[in-house]
Amino acid sequence: MAAIKKNDRNEMIREIRYSDIEGLNNLPPSEWKFDYEALIRDFIKEDFFYAFTQVHDNKIVGTGNVFLKGKIGWLGNIMVDKDCRGKGFGYLMTKFLVDFLENKGCETQLLIATELGEAVYRKLGFKKMTEYLSFESKVDNELSFPNSVRKLELSDLESVSKLDLDTNSEDRIHLIQKFYTNGVGYFNDQNELLGFYLPEFGRGLIISKDKQAGIELIKLKHSKKGKRTLLPVENQIGIEQLENMGLWKGEKSSRMILGKENKWIPSNIYSYGSGYCG
Repeated sequence: MAAIKKNDRNEMIREIRYSDIEGLNNLPPSEWKFDYEALIRDFIKEDFFYAFTQVHDNKIVGTGNVFLKGKIGWLGNIMVDKDCRGKGFGYLMTKFLVDFLENKGCETQLLIATELGEAVYRKLGFKKMTEYLSFESKVDNELSFPNSVRKLELSDLESVSKLDLDTNSEDRIHLIQKFYTNGVGYFNDQNELLGFYLPEFGRGLIISKDKQAGIELIKLKHSKKGKRTLLPVENQIGIEQLENMGLWKGEKSSRMILGKENKWIPSNIYSYGSGYCG
């Protein structure tokens, strides 16, 4: 993709290069605890991933990326160097990504917005769908491993993918397969999958159509310190469980949409995967 130059400003947006990766971890706020360089290296060769850098005066001052599969795209990791914030760089990158997705035929654009970024996205037509609450375990917690939970097998992949599709109205099999290793599922007595936890999918994706399954998978995830969960406010069962566990509560964020709405079941989401793909 050709670089995008902005009038009289010595600035451009271009596809990310391998030589750009080292140093990108200086961009995310420290409280995110986010290894952006690892994410880029992990996805840069995937055909559903597009990442860009924003260059000003020969220095990388911003980034942004999109995940696109079919007609649904996610914008994520729109970050600006702390010394360059408030100068319109975030708006320019977001506008670039919106146009990029539209040119690819994307009908639904989604993102998770921080409080700081929400106003920028509203200017471009994004509408707020709901809020996510954030919880983090600061210590290890005791866990009695329930008999209903077992390691996922290859034969479970279809059921996992279907539950995720029913919940999000997105075909994310390409991501589920990528992070399937070490995943666990909650099954009933008839061996029907009621919920699953993929610890390597972003911050640890938990989807469940059953309340008890969702609660047990939350307990499993937060048996280890340093785990962070974001879930929609519609999932009051999950929120109550996380609050009862005494986890540290972080800042709210918003799920926003531009374009055609897609049906989803937020109460099934006991932990989103990541801000870059929901």
